[in-house]
Amino acid sequence: MVNKKIYLTPISASIAFSLGLSGCSLFESEDSTTVVPVDPVQPADVEGTASVDFNVFVSGKAVKGTLRGAELVVKELKGGELVDVAYRSNLETVEKKATAASEAEAVAQAKSQIVSESPASLVTADDGTYGFYIDQQFSGALYITIKTTKSSGFIKCDALLGCGDFTAANENDVNSNSKVDFNEWYQDDLTLNVVKEITAQASRQARGAEGTTKAYTANATIFTTLASELLQKVSEDGGAIDSDSVSNASLSTLLLLMGPEATKDAVLLTGDISLGGAVDFTNVTAEDTIDAGTLALINVASTIQNIASSSNDGSSLESVLTTLKQGVSDGSLKDSNNEAVAALATTLQEEVNKTATVFVAIASGDVEAIKAALKEVAPDLSDDALNELAEKAKDARDQAIESGATDEDALEDAAEDSKKAVEDLGCQGDECNTDDTTLINDSLAELQTTLTQAQEQFTALNQSYTEQNTVLGTVVSLGESAESQEQKEAYLKAADDLVAALASLNLQQNVTALVSQAGQILTSAQGLLTLTQDAQGAVTNSQALVTSSDTLNTNVAALITAANGEREKAIAAIDDAANAAKVLAEAALERAKASEQTFNTSNAEVSALFAEATSQFAAAGSNLAALETALATAENAVEKFNALNALTDGFLTDVNTAKTRADEYVAVATDALKEGAEQLLADATLVQTNVTNGINNFKASEQGIRSLRTNITSAVDTARGKSGTEKLTSIAFVTKEGADAVFNAGEVVYDVVRDIWDQNLDSGSHNGTAPNYPEWTYRYNTETYEVELTNTQGDEHILANAQVNSGATSKIILTWTGTLKSTEGQTVQVKSSDLAECERWALDVVAQPNASCSVIFVDGSITTIEDARNFDASKAQTFNIVEFVDGQYGFDGTLYSELTSTDSAGNSIPLFVNDAIEHASIVVSGTTEGLLFTADFALKNEDNNDDLGLAKIMLNEFNGYVFNVDLVDTDGPLLGDVTLYNDTTPVKVGDVIEITNGFRVTYNDGSVIDYTDIDFLGQNTN
Repeated sequence: MVNKKIYLTPISASIAFSLGLSGCSLFESEDSTTVVPVDPVQPADVEGTASVDFNVFVSGKAVKGTLRGAELVVKELKGGELVDVAYRSNLETVEKKATAASEAEAVAQAKSQIVSESPASLVTADDGTYGFYIDQQFSGALYITIKTTKSSGFIKCDALLGCGDFTAANENDVNSNSKVDFNEWYQDDLTLNVVKEITAQASRQARGAEGTTKAYTANATIFTTLASELLQKVSEDGGAIDSDSVSNASLSTLLLLMGPEATKDAVLLTGDISLGGAVDFTNVTAEDTIDAGTLALINVASTIQNIASSSNDGSSLESVLTTLKQGVSDGSLKDSNNEAVAALATTLQEEVNKTATVFVAIASGDVEAIKAALKEVAPDLSDDALNELAEKAKDARDQAIESGATDEDALEDAAEDSKKAVEDLGCQGDECNTDDTTLINDSLAELQTTLTQAQEQFTALNQSYTEQNTVLGTVVSLGESAESQEQKEAYLKAADDLVAALASLNLQQNVTALVSQAGQILTSAQGLLTLTQDAQGAVTNSQALVTSSDTLNTNVAALITAANGEREKAIAAIDDAANAAKVLAEAALERAKASEQTFNTSNAEVSALFAEATSQFAAAGSNLAALETALATAENAVEKFNALNALTDGFLTDVNTAKTRADEYVAVATDALKEGAEQLLADATLVQTNVTNGINNFKASEQGIRSLRTNITSAVDTARGKSGTEKLTSIAFVTKEGADAVFNAGEVVYDVVRDIWDQNLDSGSHNGTAPNYPEWTYRYNTETYEVELTNTQGDEHILANAQVNSGATSKIILTWTGTLKSTEGQTVQVKSSDLAECERWALDVVAQPNASCSVIFVDGSITTIEDARNFDASKAQTFNIVEFVDGQYGFDGTLYSELTSTDSAGNSIPLFVNDAIEHASIVVSGTTEGLLFTADFALKNEDNNDDLGLAKIMLNEFNGYVFNVDLVDTDGPLLGDVTLYNDTTPVKVGDVIEITNGFRVTYNDGSVIDYTDIDFLGQNTN
């Protein structure tokens, strides 16, 4: 601004003064009134100064895949609008001056100038990271935008099946196949956003240059972009962007897109979704963490890319993201009224199941298993493409493990857990409520588990620190007392060993990761605290963990600095450089030889286990017990391989260091030391060669070891499937005989009830005969509703009590006990009569009664059983507690059924009418021959012929065995499969087809077995 000053000459001043006194004007107005215009005297402008300390660091990573060279723009989200905000790319203090009529106005203008000189934009680094500094006085919500286009910035393809095609020859097309493959860079339009609340309390995850006062992590992902939509809406509606709204937006985004199960796995992101989740599986780094929640997010993000790339409707990644934004903004994806959103949600569910299945194979590290999984989801892939993709996926998996972001076992567990979590993406109805009690409690339990694990990790790391700090004390003492050459050399060796041990333990990286995790736990706990006071303990404990982890991080850094300092002092204490080099070389060689010995011992153990498992597998044949023994040995071999593989980088570091130091020693050795130096070099070279070659051969054996485990696992699964199917003989007898007896009894009871209401009986006791079952007689009391039935031709007896519950749909409720006989002479007892319990069941107060009950639903209001003759019965339900008291097979359990009727066209009609087709849904559950099972059936009775439409038999405690058949064609046989549902991915071990008198199963090993003694309900067979 230019300062304007008014200068008055003596003449002009006197004229102005006199005119002002006389009231005269130089000009006449129309009414001859004299007006003298006088310019007011302007006061001198005031200077103001604004100074801003840009020392609050905001950093993050932009990941869809990784976004490199992407444009980054920073704004403030205020009142729903994006306004300019002051920020800088470097830590600095900026001072500006301005002048104005008041100091406040001048300071405001100076501040505006600071804002206007902020960068128009920044760009992300090659690894997608970014960072900038804001005013330490700033408080509010930052709105960060990261953008690529078809001509600027790059995206890493993280979709296993690729990201489309290159439109022209491109240097990023590594294999020159014109396709954007997994792990290749490409260009496309994509915008990611993240909203970051800046307050007095900062995240401890972010880093900045020395002098940084506060630091925040603000990762940008698809998920933060969706959360930003919700937060912008909050701001537009006048709401505050604070920890509560950030937590709510984070939790809502996870629920809407991922669903309740995956949200629980990703509980560390529920407090602030921008704190994590920015992991590109093509390039996992030491700063990343792979767990079930993160892997679920990776699965979904990769699938979204795949949907965009493979769509035939011209969809792009940006358009798919826009559709997701619409759904999240509307508060509904899975059951959205928006056709495009609902269609995308359906496609996403279908495709993510495929992606998650492939990730399970990738986590195994078995290239052949990866190929098989890829071929399953992409059958058109050529062999060359399949081989290349499988190797790329394996490399990405290996890098994730080598980076320390996960380990072999943890990755396999995470892959399995994440696959289960994404089997039901999104939420519906009350599931989408962030204040749902079940969700809150489950999330808190998951967070508490994570907190406990983090506390245990802190204890272990703190113990390592304490031990190494004790060693440091010993080293310092050696240094303080070192006088002779021998003592000085011992001091140097001890100091060098300490530095090497600290590097091997990776303390600094592990503690830094713990600090990051502790911050996420605290933020999530604080978010849950807004929903339940039960989270107070987690908040308190996680705050303590944050504090103690920060302290440990500082201590470890100091320990490492001190250890390196001691080594430098020890080197300086030895006057002769050659002697210092000798000590360092000898110390390194000693560690290298120790590593060689450890490697050789462990490698021999792995090789022996591999050979043993191979031999056991060859000898096992189809014997399940022998196969399980072989599998245990193979699993042991894989575990030993994984443990040794995790140490190989350290071994190579040791032998390479020994070789390097030996070279350095030879270079400075005096003539007197030359021979010894050269011998040491020869020893170091030999150790390096042996270990390097050994590790190369060891790693080359990996595929054989993993393939063996995969093959034995498949054989075990098939053998378990066969064993499970063989066990169906006793279950088939139980279900057939039990259902037969109970259904027959039920038919008699219903026949008698119909007879009672048809007769319009007077009050009192009455005797009769079941119209359709003349061998059964009954006695009925109209006052007590007690019915006693006796089979005059056999040893069968039923005693029932009934009551009527009136309403628009009335219920005739019966409880009963009895002794029955099946067609094969099996004695079946129906137990536990309790009318009050049956009423609770009929009214849905209890899901399963502790009594034997039947309920007939009458479409009208009745007060007595006799009244039912004027209305239709729409359905009947029965639940029976059953025991077999004699016969070939025992049984103790329950039998539930629901009976409805239709006409030949499939229209619902009342029960108990002529020509009705009866449909029974049946569940038999219990124990027979020590085998706990649950059996679901769908049965159709037409013209007194029973047809089985569905059978699902689950052996509850036998490897998750499920025999499942269904009607694919109404005129065809039952078709289905035998599948094992255990703690891992469900495995189909055979295909089933109905045959005469049973079923035929074609197992995965090619064997075909007919089971002609399986007849579940006495159904007709083909």
